[in-house]
Amino acid sequence: MIIKQLNIYGFGRWIDQKIDIKNPLQMIYGPNEAGKSTIIAFIKGILFGFTDKKHSIHGQYQPKGSAPYGGEIIFSADQHNYKVVRTGLKYGGTVKFYDLDNDTELTADDYQKLIAPIDRTAYDQLFYFGSVDQTAFYKIGRDELRLRIQSLGVAGAGDWMDLQANLDKQSAKMYAPRGRTKKINIQIAEYKKLEDQVGAAKDHFPHYQDLQVQLKQDQVKSRDLQADLKTANQQLDNKRRLQTVLPLVNRLNDLNTVDSSQVKPQFGSADLNELNKLNMSLTAESADVKKAQTAVDEAARQSSRKPVQTFYEAHSDTIERLYQELPDARKVALAIELGDSQLQDVQRQVQTQSASIAKNAQGNLPQAFDDQTFSRVNELLREQQNLQEKRAEVTRKKTQSAEQPHGNGGLIWYGVAAALVVLGFLLGSSSFGWIGYILAVAAAVWGWYSAKGSSKSQPSPSHEDPVEIDQKLEQIRTELTAVQQQFGLQGIDEAKWLPMQSSLREIQRLQQSYQQQKTALNEQQAKYQDYLDQWQFASDWLKFDQTKHSTAIETIGKTVAHWQQLSTDYQHQQAVLTQEKKTLAAAKAKLVELTQQKQTFLKDRHVENDEAFQKGVAFQAELAKQLDQKATLESQIKATKISIPENIDQDALNTDVREATEKVQSLQDQLNDLSREMTRVQTEIAGLIKNGQYYDLRQELANQQTEIVENVQKYLALKLSSQWIQSVLDIASKGRLPKTLALAKQYFATLTNDAYKEIIFKKEISVVRKDDVSFPINELSTGTLEQLYLALIFSMAVGFSSQYPMPIIIDDGFVNFDQRRKAAALTMLQQVSEKTQVLYFTANLNANTDSKLVLDLKTL
Repeated sequence: MIIKQLNIYGFGRWIDQKIDIKNPLQMIYGPNEAGKSTIIAFIKGILFGFTDKKHSIHGQYQPKGSAPYGGEIIFSADQHNYKVVRTGLKYGGTVKFYDLDNDTELTADDYQKLIAPIDRTAYDQLFYFGSVDQTAFYKIGRDELRLRIQSLGVAGAGDWMDLQANLDKQSAKMYAPRGRTKKINIQIAEYKKLEDQVGAAKDHFPHYQDLQVQLKQDQVKSRDLQADLKTANQQLDNKRRLQTVLPLVNRLNDLNTVDSSQVKPQFGSADLNELNKLNMSLTAESADVKKAQTAVDEAARQSSRKPVQTFYEAHSDTIERLYQELPDARKVALAIELGDSQLQDVQRQVQTQSASIAKNAQGNLPQAFDDQTFSRVNELLREQQNLQEKRAEVTRKKTQSAEQPHGNGGLIWYGVAAALVVLGFLLGSSSFGWIGYILAVAAAVWGWYSAKGSSKSQPSPSHEDPVEIDQKLEQIRTELTAVQQQFGLQGIDEAKWLPMQSSLREIQRLQQSYQQQKTALNEQQAKYQDYLDQWQFASDWLKFDQTKHSTAIETIGKTVAHWQQLSTDYQHQQAVLTQEKKTLAAAKAKLVELTQQKQTFLKDRHVENDEAFQKGVAFQAELAKQLDQKATLESQIKATKISIPENIDQDALNTDVREATEKVQSLQDQLNDLSREMTRVQTEIAGLIKNGQYYDLRQELANQQTEIVENVQKYLALKLSSQWIQSVLDIASKGRLPKTLALAKQYFATLTNDAYKEIIFKKEISVVRKDDVSFPINELSTGTLEQLYLALIFSMAVGFSSQYPMPIIIDDGFVNFDQRRKAAALTMLQQVSEKTQVLYFTANLNANTDSKLVLDLKTL
């Protein structure tokens, strides 16, 4: 398969993108985030199906917007051109397959037959080189490579190889040439021992009888020693228990002076809590009394009558009546300010309009036309302009008629034509004669057109009377002069008369509006002044500027509101003072009550103060603790059920325990020695019994021989079956494994510049350096490990290229290569691309890379 073109409908960042693949070795370059991994995922998705969410490590690359998900790949296979289209996410996408050479649509089954047996897993194992999973690669051996290679093209290869592995495992359990634990090896060793035992079976019977007598004696001694050991252990256990209980007895003796008769009531934790609560309540109530007294003092200080309050209360009726009229007065003030503003605005508009109008000779504004005058002046100006244009046209035509020459150009051309006719006649039938005739005709035609044009250009005579035109102009001039005098237009160009009328009329309208607004403003100012005059009685307490209308009204409103607030605050302060006095009286009463409760509490317990009570509580708590300890010790000693001797000595008891321990250890050692001797005798007796059964040994030897023969036959069957399966798989896979291994060794040597000369494939892979030093792959550097992996990919891909040609994809596979080995790898890519297509995705290019091989994603 050779990929020629990618057409991406929508996949990740790529939308409606066509990418042409032109070279067998195509280097696809782009920096990080340029979309290289997206293109790789797109190729695999089109070829083998889009992955679902569960198996999509980097997501499903769904495009933004409304672009359809998927795309198409155009490729060639067996010198035939095909196109596979895959769209949608459901079930890996919908596949359509086309034969481009025959322009026909094939089925999805046809496509599967074309790429079979390659699927996504096989492709990733054989044709894709990305980041190396070192842990997994370390575990690859010859069998894993063989499974990858033989799993393609061999139906059920995995099952056959599992069966072969099972057969090898069974045979390995049965026999190994140097094994000791294998079944056949053990049977052969036992067979040899039986042969030796058969010859010596008759020589050991007397010694057997002596050993039986010795065993019985040892058993009697063992029973006696066990009885002595049991008794010694019991004695040691009693002494140790007494040794354990003795510290408890000593602690109990220390508490003999503690007696429950010393316990007094009313000194418990509950009583202490009660006293603490009383103290806390007393402290809190004292703080409340102090706080209430402070509040009373503060309320009394603030509750004072001011002079303005006296004035307000004396004139409250008049003030309240005028305060109710305040909203209307506020509206009047606003109307006055608005009127002043509007009058100023009208004056500014008049000034603006006047500045844009031309002034007359006296420097004044002209008067505005009425509608009739406006229409008449408009007609006069148009008529004057028309008459002036006619008068100028008459003058111009007269001037042109006097200067225009008579046209004789046509006669000249007629003369030229006649001369050419005569010349042609004289020359006769020569070629120049005919040319002369043609030129004569042309000259005659041109003369005719010239004469015609000359006649057309002559001006026609005018029928307008200049005198009549001048008379009409004079009449118009007289009427316009009258208008000029009437409306004050002296010194103003007639062309400006009509355009300035709209501005003059606007000025006239603004002046009328100004007079109307001025009258209304005077009425509002009278109302405003009348309202302010009613406040004269409060002039000593109320200050404002009458010229600032709204500010004066607001000052009146705020001042009255302040007077009202002062009155309200005074009444509120009186109420607060009364309430604070009640609170202070209640707090003092509560404090007295709590003081009496505490005195009663201390008196009931016959103590004078808190310190004496707390000492009593501490004594009672310690007494209760000691009584609890005494009861616990008595219970523990009673639970041991040990009789405690009087005047027992701790040191003497320790000596008795140590001597009893030594006695138990001595008896245990004797019993162990005797047990080992008995075991030896029993083992020897068992051996003599076994060796002494001559006929039984002969029969056992024959049975062993039969079992060995049967197991050898099974072993041979297993080995032959495994070898047969291996032969069948090698035939089915056409011997790919040896070819792949040979190519891998060759490629690995090239990639490492002959630093390594051999790859050894056993259970795990190892490599041999050129100095014959061998290394397992887990000791290789990351770069060398990737080179080895790349060599295997190359060898398997090239090995399959003849039967299953698929493009090799390398995803920045040379990151850990140095410059020398990277150059060797690129040379190897050139060689491999001669046999199968190679797509090399990279974010780093060497400076000497052939630009013809590079597809720069930034240019798309």
